[in-house]
Amino acid sequence: MYIEKYWGNYIGGSDDSLNLVAFLADQKKDTIPLGEIFTKIGLDKQNWDFRRTVEYLEFTHSNGVEMDFHFAIDVVTDLAAILLECQVNGSVNLADLDTHIIPSRYIRIVATDEEHTAMNRALANFAQHPLCYDLHELVDEEDMLTMAEECENLRKELYESTRCNCTSDAALSSSVSSGKFFAGFDFSGFWDDNEYSLEAYVNDPPSDELIASVEKELGYKLPASYIWLMQQHNGGMPVNTCFATKEPTSWAEDHIAITGIFGIGREKSYSLCGELGSQFMIDMWEYPAIGVAICDCPSAGHDMVFLDYRACGPQGEPSVVHVDQENDYKITYLADSFEEFIRGLKDESYFDASEEETSQDDMEESDDNDTEASRLAQAMMDYLGCDCTYFPAMVNDAMIRSAYDCAKRDSAHDGFVPVLIKVDEILWECLVMNSDPDSETSEYEFNPDLVAMYRQQALDAPMMDGKEILADMVRLRREEAADDDMDWQNEVLGEMTGGYSNSRFTSYWNSDTGMTYPLILAKIPVKNPWEVFAYLPFGNWNECPDTPELMAAAKYWFEKYGAVPAVMTHDELEFLLPSPVPSDDAMTTALEQYGFCPDVVEQGAEDATVGSLADVLRQSTVWYFWWD
Repeated sequence: MYIEKYWGNYIGGSDDSLNLVAFLADQKKDTIPLGEIFTKIGLDKQNWDFRRTVEYLEFTHSNGVEMDFHFAIDVVTDLAAILLECQVNGSVNLADLDTHIIPSRYIRIVATDEEHTAMNRALANFAQHPLCYDLHELVDEEDMLTMAEECENLRKELYESTRCNCTSDAALSSSVSSGKFFAGFDFSGFWDDNEYSLEAYVNDPPSDELIASVEKELGYKLPASYIWLMQQHNGGMPVNTCFATKEPTSWAEDHIAITGIFGIGREKSYSLCGELGSQFMIDMWEYPAIGVAICDCPSAGHDMVFLDYRACGPQGEPSVVHVDQENDYKITYLADSFEEFIRGLKDESYFDASEEETSQDDMEESDDNDTEASRLAQAMMDYLGCDCTYFPAMVNDAMIRSAYDCAKRDSAHDGFVPVLIKVDEILWECLVMNSDPDSETSEYEFNPDLVAMYRQQALDAPMMDGKEILADMVRLRREEAADDDMDWQNEVLGEMTGGYSNSRFTSYWNSDTGMTYPLILAKIPVKNPWEVFAYLPFGNWNECPDTPELMAAAKYWFEKYGAVPAVMTHDELEFLLPSPVPSDDAMTTALEQYGFCPDVVEQGAEDATVGSLADVLRQSTVWYFWWD
């Protein structure tokens, strides 16, 4: 049996596998369509998405026994192996699949081109994201990654090997239509076309005229493989975002991560000649003029991927490098060509094992950084009642930033908003006092029904006008300044100078230990970013706004600038933005923030003014608020 190298362990070695063979043996035909199998056992209800198994995957044997399947992905990988056997040898002997099936009986599974295409995509998705599948609830991470590797090998044999003579659409598109570029590379699961990617990165296919115009503006001839890929999909966020390095970077010890690939165009912010494109990074961020910036990174400007023309000249074939602004613009070689770079992109899980080892080195023994969640952390996760990940105190926050970045990337299509939350006794008290004031917070107890009622009431209440709320707060600050005989124009507003760039989260760092505080990454199950405050009602004390005001201001800022709440402690709040506030709007927004949180100016540097805050905002993708 050709698939003996796969069958019987990670593929073909489960209870689901035995039930599948029993099902096939019970069919009264020698040629069985794949679609018929899907229909009879219920896989058709999955709509080719096998991450979570529908409630009932089952069939009734002709002897009257009901048999069910626990994990859809188990059945799909088994069927893929059997398809491979049928393509290599024409059929499969059921007795080879299960030695209890006697006598020998040969059957053949057939599939349409459309089914082959869908199967190819499904296998690729599992190979890239094995830890997102419900099978991971039963199987540990190491075995899941090994199974994913075997699945990818199987997929390549099934859809990319000429031995199998597969004529499906997927095989043709991956090995033939690409011509001289990316031969054998399957792009079916390459792009993550979420809402943000489509809005900020993806351009219409470039015309020859546009390509020539962009090349002229940049002063460099773009690689032919890059042009070819952009003609298929002009920019966007890939599913696999990590690339291995031989030396440490500001992102990780052994790899870099990208957010998106710039397309050829000017309309989208993240395109070669867009508002935040290649020349912007060179002019505004002072990146070296070595070529063309083609990928941004999760650091929001503090590292980039460039096409490097230093060795080949403006008309030559550039290499690909990583430029690290945080490390004095250090240049790290990545690949000889753009095509090699794309082929080398990997899912973050590929680096998980090494990151786990690194994280153990990053963690130091202390009273509050046990790798197991404390009683307080567990209480906070129970209170949130959503998908949460606990991070103990760490010296390096690369793992935290990577986890948040991936969660944010998945949030639009998975229906949640990610927030990093400090494990904080005072924050716990704030949350419970606002939503369930009669509970004893010191015992980490709360009434789930009252908390749920509070959340629903906050979500159902009419939304206040955020712009007007902020205007009222600014008016209050003016009255306070007048009472204190302060010169509003000179002492409070000042000039838009003296600022700095802020694109990193800071509130989860413990200045006493030099480590992060213990943190929770919570995937808050709300549709809109401003609704997270219904789940995290931390305000309503001193100058800190209450929940309706927080929601109103956050909605206003999200709709105007794309700002999303990202980090919370008991007295700090950070927002993340896709790009800095335009200079023309910076003073107005800084004044709103001063009204919202006066301590960002009054408790800042001795000469801090609204103007100096505005100078920060026009350069920054992270907003920081602190209430004394």
